[in-house]
Amino acid sequence: MRFFDFLFSKIFLKHFLLAIFVGNLIFWGSLFFLNFYTRHGESIAIPDVRGLSSEDAIRKLQETDMLGIITDSVFLINQKKGLIVEQNPPFGFKVKRNRKIFLTINSFCPERVKMPDLVGVSFRQAKAILETYGLKVGRLRYVPDIAKDNVLEQKYKGEKIGEGTQIDKGSSIDFVLGRGGDNYEENDSTKVKSASSEADEENL
Repeated sequence: MRFFDFLFSKIFLKHFLLAIFVGNLIFWGSLFFLNFYTRHGESIAIPDVRGLSSEDAIRKLQETDMLGIITDSVFLINQKKGLIVEQNPPFGFKVKRNRKIFLTINSFCPERVKMPDLVGVSFRQAKAILETYGLKVGRLRYVPDIAKDNVLEQKYKGEKIGEGTQIDKGSSIDFVLGRGGDNYEENDSTKVKSASSEADEENL
């Protein structure tokens, strides 16, 4: 009887109701805090910052409660230097506030690469190797040589360039190639073609 008397006593009921109140207060308070902390259901479209300077891009993102971070750089010849060329996530994508937006900027200075040694290989092979280095074929000059389309010399801005020389990525490399065949005339040894005209021939 004493146990049941205690269950219905004012002290027990008072503490029981207080426990329910505190429990509900903690439960709903936690939900409210999590909802506020995670900004539940609230998202913002990322603005397009491509084509802006790094300062303007970061400022524009800050105005929409986002954080712009430059994480990479590339060198694109056909675009202005120092401008944003890529963003991740892309513009229009909806995210929560304070989201980090990773930016790629077009570098002021071109990337440098080492010149490969292409002397002694075929022009077709030399062209493929140049592409892997980010370099381009420039002017082609043909001279008497038994090996047709064999690379005899590689030049950069009119001067011979050796293996390992640092040059700007995207630079054009000129080649001196063998014309092939057995009979040559001395005055016909300075035939010059551009890479674009050479590409029209069947053997190049």
